[in-house]
Amino acid sequence: MKKIKVKILGVEVEAALLNPDVSEQYEKEYANCIAKIRSAPLQKGENGIKLQCMAVIDFIETIFGKGSAKKVLGEETDLLTCLEALDELTSLFEDQVNPLIA
Repeated sequence: MKKIKVKILGVEVEAALLNPDVSEQYEKEYANCIAKIRSAPLQKGENGIKLQCMAVIDFIETIFGKGSAKKVLGEETDLLTCLEALDELTSLFEDQVNPLIA
């Protein structure tokens, strides 16, 4: 299975994003991540922030493999960085994957 390289926050990672099973997993994990983030504001303070960050971290790890979240987000991260990464993940196919097959 051929992996393609994409950049998230300027960091190169790779996954078999053109494989139908991986693409389907990406869609499911994205929806799961958004659902977790939407429910997290119900948690107060640090717990809500942790839940939102973990949703993004889990999404990155699931699609790009173990250790990829630290590679993209750094050893320590914050909510703003996680949300910036999620913003790039939201348009990943449109901006980086689809042009490869056009």
